[in-house]
This record gives sequence, C-alpha cells and structure tokens, in this order.
Amino acid sequence: MKIIRSVMVVITAVGIFCLAGLAQDNDAPKRPMPPRSIANAKMPPPPQPSAEMTKLIQMMSGNWTVSEKYSPSPMFPTGGTGKGTAKIWSGPGSLALLESYHASGVMGNNFSGAGTIWWDPKVQAYRVVWCDSMTPNGCDGSGTLQWDGETLTGTQESEMNGQKMFMRFTYTNWSPTSFVMTMAMGPDANSLKEMATITYTRAAGKAGQ
Repeated sequence: MKIIRSVMVVITAVGIFCLAGLAQDNDAPKRPMPPRSIANAKMPPPPQPSAEMTKLIQMMSGNWTVSEKYSPSPMFPTGGTGKGTAKIWSGPGSLALLESYHASGVMGNNFSGAGTIWWDPKVQAYRVVWCDSMTPNGCDGSGTLQWDGETLTGTQESEMNGQKMFMRFTYTNWSPTSFVMTMAMGPDANSLKEMATITYTRAAGKAGQ
C-alpha cells in the first residue's frame, strides 16, 4: 500500500507540474499570424516598357556632344552660341528616359540641366519634366511629346519674368549618329518665334550617368 501511495504522489506531482507549464504557455504573448491573404500573396510581375518607350530609348540613348545656336530674342537680344555634352540613358526597368545636360556659352559657363521622359498611355503621349540651373523654381511644369510621322513635337507652358510663356520643342533629322532639337517660344501657341537649335552628335562611350 505504501508503494501504491508513493506512486500516486509522484503522478499527482507530475500532473501539477505539467498544468503549471501549460498555464505559463497560455500567459506568454503570442505572435499574431499574418492574414491569410497577405501570407499567401504573390508580388505581381514587373511592368514591361511600352513600344513607344522602347522606340525612344533606342533612338536617343547614348553619349552626345551638343552644338547650340540661339536666335535673337527677348532673352538673348543678340543671339549666341554654346557647346557641351549630354548623356541620355534608360531609367529603371526601361520605363523612362533620363538626360543629363551640361553646356557653356550664351547660357553661362556652367549651365546644367536634367530631364525625364516617360510614356503615359492615358493621354497617348510622352510626359516630360525638365530642371536646369537657369529656371528660378528649379524645374518647369510638365510638358508632353508626341510623334507626327518622323517628327517628335513637344509643348510646355512656363513662366518667365512674371509672364506666362509657351514653348514648342521639335526633334528632327534623326540618324544613328545625330538628331536636331529646335525650340520656339512665345506668349501663346500662335505667336511662337524660333529661339534655339541644338544639334546632338553621337560621341564615343556607353550611355550612363
């Protein structure tokens, strides 16, 4: 009988110890499980560049030397010239086109600019943002670019000396080694005067920042 009572005491003690352990486990803070939708979610595939963006990247990417010619205008009464370099390359995922521009001449000895172009399917046109060292606010308002045959034409509205100005950019004379950008400016779309012609000539080296 003594043996039986001893065994019962041991079993009782073990049971109490196990219950105490379970109670401690229940009191311990539990890590919340993520919602099933999040736990099982898969990242969508990355977007693919549009045919319009691929075309522009192929045509404009590269290292370029630039030759500037400015017509007489309110900004440059006697006109002038300039020269410099430009690097144009595809942005992340080839979803945009980036440009870094540096020149000296009529715009100053340390003129620099940077631009981004991307395709917006909602408006069926390229969007453009341009920033440079001569723009008081740093960047001009967003403009657009569209193809008209082999001519790429862009428009943009900005402000100069407190007055609204309308600008038109035209890219022509495409070849594997060069293209030409012509800029016209005026108070509205019907009063534009040619302001500058910039010739891009391909230079050696791989495009990149």
